Amino acid sequence: MDPPPPPPPPQAAPIAPPTPPPPTVSPTAPPGAFLVELIIFNGAPFKDHWAYWIHSPDSPDLGVQVHAAGDVYNGFKCEARRSLDFRTTTPVPTKRIPLQWVEGRFFDERAMLNAGFFCDHYAPVTHFESSAWIVKPPGKTLNVVDDTVPATSVGRKISQRNCQTWIIESAEQLVKDNILSREVADYLRAIEQ
Repeated sequence: MDPPPPPPPPQAAPIAPPTPPPPTVSPTAPPGAFLVELIIFNGAPFKDHWAYWIHSPDSPDLGVQVHAAGDVYNGFKCEARRSLDFRTTTPVPTKRIPLQWVEGRFFDERAMLNAGFFCDHYAPVTHFESSAWIVKPPGKTLNVVDDTVPATSVGRKISQRNCQTWIIESAEQLVKDNILSREVADYLRAIEQ
């Protein structure tokens, strides 16, 4: 009697595709343009928080943070944190990724920086914000024990929409409105957690 065959070799863990490089952005601003960055805040143990950052021409640490504020339990709302100063505010982003120089005609520096006074604002004041805010922020996507769930939803995968979803979807809108490039929207979709 022959011995049993050897066990099959272990299957290799799937290898995640490499993270694509960010868009190439010149260190020198075209005249009148504003740099749009993706800022990332550490969300451990959950997904990181994403926001757009458009800084003042006078300081890379003073600007407006445009994002979907909230959480999957309560839902999100579009928010602009005007005249936010990372030199005096916490938390600060763990990453800043330059995305693209955008023509100045899509911004109003005085309005977007609230004339130098910090505030959380819930209405767009620039063409950039108006375009991004066409995309509705995610609603509540996490059910709790006392929520009622329709029988048709039992056993179905939950797709949670969050701040990253909003950034990706708003980038698509900004591409449609010829404000951001296709390369930026594709990059954001590729790095979503």
